[in-house]
Amino acid sequence: MGEWFWPVLLGVFVLCWCLGALNRLRRLRRQALASVQKLFAQLAEFRPLFERRLQDAAPAQPQWLELLAAARQLDVALQSASHTSLDDAAIRSTSQAMEGLQRCWAAVSDAPQDLAGEVLPPELRTQWGVLSHRMLAARANANQDVAAYNQAIAQIPVRWLAPVVPFAAVAYF
Repeated sequence: MGEWFWPVLLGVFVLCWCLGALNRLRRLRRQALASVQKLFAQLAEFRPLFERRLQDAAPAQPQWLELLAAARQLDVALQSASHTSLDDAAIRSTSQAMEGLQRCWAAVSDAPQDLAGEVLPPELRTQWGVLSHRMLAARANANQDVAAYNQAIAQIPVRWLAPVVPFAAVAYF
């Protein structure tokens, strides 16, 4: 055996280790991106829910207009979000828009009943519950995949290679 055998063997081992870690990171990134896209698809279902209800209602109540404005703001945040990358700013703006929609929903659902009846019809409450449940499940799945991706970035050797190869930690929802 030559004098270069052990250094070359060690170099090949380190190179394979780094390539394996990068392939794992790419797989985790694709998985996190798919989860985020699934969450975005779930969130996109909220706006049509309120638009249909507003078209069915005769007079537009101020609470409905606030709900529709919050749903449209969520839709704008979803459209501006990049569907091909994990962008922190897009994730944060989408999360803030979703929280705004939830606050408007809570304000409308807590509004006192008037002479016309309940502000929110029971079928809309049911649809909101179904959409919210699916959105929460997609959000938990996306956060779990993003956490796995962020943990993979923090591990050696990816920690050393992440600045060279454009991988960065992603914000949670």
